[in-house]
Amino acid sequence: MKNILQQFLLLVIFSTFIYTGCKKDNKVKTSIKKEENKNNEIKNVNDPVIEFLNKKYQDPKPIIQDAPNPFPTYTFSDKKLGSFSIDYIGKTSTVQYFWSVENKNGYFSKYSNPEDVAYKSDDIKKLINANDYYIIASYLPSKYISYIDKESDEFDLKPGAKTSFYLYENATWRLINETETSKIPEDALAFEVGLIQKDKFNSINNSTENYDGAHSVSVETEATTTGMASISYNFNIKKGSTNLSLTTYHESNLCEGKYFAIEKNNMLEVYYADDQLSCISIDPKFHIKKEGKKFYIKGVGGEATYNQWIIMK
Repeated sequence: MKNILQQFLLLVIFSTFIYTGCKKDNKVKTSIKKEENKNNEIKNVNDPVIEFLNKKYQDPKPIIQDAPNPFPTYTFSDKKLGSFSIDYIGKTSTVQYFWSVENKNGYFSKYSNPEDVAYKSDDIKKLINANDYYIIASYLPSKYISYIDKESDEFDLKPGAKTSFYLYENATWRLINETETSKIPEDALAFEVGLIQKDKFNSINNSTENYDGAHSVSVETEATTTGMASISYNFNIKKGSTNLSLTTYHESNLCEGKYFAIEKNNMLEVYYADDQLSCISIDPKFHIKKEGKKFYIKGVGGEATYNQWIIMK
């Protein structure tokens, strides 16, 4: 009888151990699953915390900033959320140029003092057709902000501060870039156009098979005291990769490097895709077409040749 009782007690203890172990294991698994979900939420950066276009964030109406290449923008700041700006980036160079002070037919053309109308938000808003623009949100979270005092909105950046850039498409905000805030250049237009194009180009399954090879063209630009200035363009197109090198006489070697080519309407649209901000443009830098076995290019040289189709070697 004593042996039977001992066996029973051992069975109870063993069963309790198994149950406790299973329960503990389930807790561990549940904890791991919760942690995985938490990590997934953190990594799912395509879902921003803020609906940037919510009307409650639009009290600051759009203005035209004093920048190298101006565009409509407005900013919002909140000590809990952080700071963000909404930028309207024209989808064509014509739309972008409308906001330039130098445009004699643009927004500023009717006014003698640009500063007076740069803040006429109601007028600016009426002239923005959302279909003509990429909408970009640049967001600096509050965790990167150190406010100077409680009463002021002035702040300093904390070390390692990063700004996230979101593109608004199909009623959804999508993260396209995260950059160290101190490294964002002054020319925000060129910088954001570059971000948009990299995002778009990465999603294109591109083939340049019909244009692969080495192609070159030389054009004269203007007379100098020692002869005609000239530029030779040397394109190397191979398996979707496009590179340009230049040989010049009395001209600058600007905009050499990597390009991205897209075949559209039976020709290549060639966009600058390297690191010189001054070379980035929303429109293609060059167009290349093929007629029979011959290749032609448009967009080279100066005013005399820029809009002409010129045969390549």
